[in-house]
Amino acid sequence: TVEFVISSHEVRAGLFTSDELPRGMCRIPYDWRGDPELAHATAALGDKHGTWITAIDDPCLPLHYGTVNLWTYLGRGLDARWVSVSNTAETGDTEDFLRAGRAIAEAIAQTDRRVLLLASGALSHRFWSLRELRAHEASDPRHIRTDEARAADAERIAWLEAGDHAKVIDTMPEFLRVRPESKFAHYLMMLGALGEQAVTAPGRAFSDYENSVGTGQMHLWFDRPAAGWTA
Repeated sequence: TVEFVISSHEVRAGLFTSDELPRGMCRIPYDWRGDPELAHATAALGDKHGTWITAIDDPCLPLHYGTVNLWTYLGRGLDARWVSVSNTAETGDTEDFLRAGRAIAEAIAQTDRRVLLLASGALSHRFWSLRELRAHEASDPRHIRTDEARAADAERIAWLEAGDHAKVIDTMPEFLRVRPESKFAHYLMMLGALGEQAVTAPGRAFSDYENSVGTGQMHLWFDRPAAGWTA
């Protein structure tokens, strides 16, 4: 709520049960090495970029399925280190998220790391009510909560696939009307690290656009930008 948090553990290991979805995500094993050097370098650059970032290695720091799922399906078996960065969706805005991304980019450069950035979160993010949602669990986009949200998602997917990241950033006030998850902080932090409006890397779809009980979901991959890369 009051700062960005970056995990700075040497190792995180255990069993994960989601507090949000315990029926479907129960006792999932995880075991990965962290990167305290990168975490502390990022935190130390918060002030320079006009924001607040704190490195936390408390073993009781909660995990969330946005991290565990990514590691389970993309990281298991790799000789890689993992850190997680929170967002400040309760208090932050577009500029705050971009500033955090700038600090991440400079920390990557300082520590000479080769880093894959994974922005984990939805597009439009308004659920159906509890009494209605079981009628809208199918993945068909017609179940997206509103026509306005579905249209806004489609517009941004087209811009992302064309590499027009400047358009996505510049129209955030309009997109916020359909409640992108966490104010789209996950994407904005990633773009802040890559060069913001200067980034022109086209997106490649790794999934269809789908519904999840009213929210817009899609996987997109962006190659390393040829220009605008800051780290």
